[in-house]
Amino acid sequence: MKEIDKYIEKITKDLPDEEREELREEMAVHLEEHVKELLIHGYREEDAVRYAIDSFGDGGKLNQEFKRTFFPTYRVVRFAWGVMWTVASFCLFSHLAMEYYRPEYDSGISLNDIWWLTLYIAPLAGAGELMHGFFQTDFKWKWILNPWVFFLVPAFMISGLQSTMLFIEPERYQDGRWLDLLAVAKGGLVYVVARQLFDGLFLGGNKAKRNVVK
Repeated sequence: MKEIDKYIEKITKDLPDEEREELREEMAVHLEEHVKELLIHGYREEDAVRYAIDSFGDGGKLNQEFKRTFFPTYRVVRFAWGVMWTVASFCLFSHLAMEYYRPEYDSGISLNDIWWLTLYIAPLAGAGELMHGFFQTDFKWKWILNPWVFFLVPAFMISGLQSTMLFIEPERYQDGRWLDLLAVAKGGLVYVVARQLFDGLFLGGNKAKRNVVK
């Protein structure tokens, strides 16, 4: 049955060879048995195939879940990817700010600066990821776990509170120093974009149509 073959191919796409073949065989048996049962109950073959596929669930989503299962380092690599891009963005922003506000000074970024930035960003991002994972099960309001909400709302709130210093001590935040007050929001935004980009590249297809929240 071509529809079943296409459905199974969608679910097992890009999985490790051994696991993919095992899954294909198991799913084919279950789906074909389900179709036979529906045919016995008087369904047309076309309807039986459709109902059997619908009972298994969305193929793209199942593919994403299997990828997470068969690639145990997925979250670790995604975390490292997000931290790397966040550190790189801070280095770039710092360089551009120095070039604009203080062109007379050396705007280069040293390895020591990169090291300290990483030590600052990694624990914050790691704590966020741990909390995000902790709330995955039995959490009533699933929309809060959407990465854009979970990571960015607190980041923008913190930067918003810090920005009040512009009115309290305006003289302290001259010559580009006001950009420091937006550091948390800036870092959070870059991290989430990098995180979602990694999901899109790794999980493929349907990722463009919905946000991955795990």
